[in-house]
Amino acid sequence: MSFFDELPQRARSVAGAVGEKAREAVDSAKISAAILAEKRELYKNYHAIGQWYVCEHPEEVPEAIADVVAAVRASREKITELQTRREAAEAQEASEEPDGAVCPVCGKISSTKFCPHCGAPMGE
Repeated sequence: MSFFDELPQRARSVAGAVGEKAREAVDSAKISAAILAEKRELYKNYHAIGQWYVCEHPEEVPEAIADVVAAVRASREKITELQTRREAAEAQEASEEPDGAVCPVCGKISSTKFCPHCGAPMGE
């Protein structure tokens, strides 16, 4: 009968150990999350410093970061070029005559017998 007498005490002991391990795991996870949050904040601050420096000192680029600054400038030029191309394409789309008929229900343009947007007959 001593086994059954010790069983509740052993169960409490095991439960306590499991609870302690769970608390340690939660604490570890919280610390890991805090570290990641601080690393993100650090990256954001470094990014802001670099952006400020490149904007404030466009001609005074140290040799150590000249290639990075050149890549930043190339990216800016590429973005400007792409935006210009997008605006030109949008302007061309706006100036082109639409192919097809205007749907009498939803107003979309389609060259099919039924509107692909609302399903209404396009008419003849």
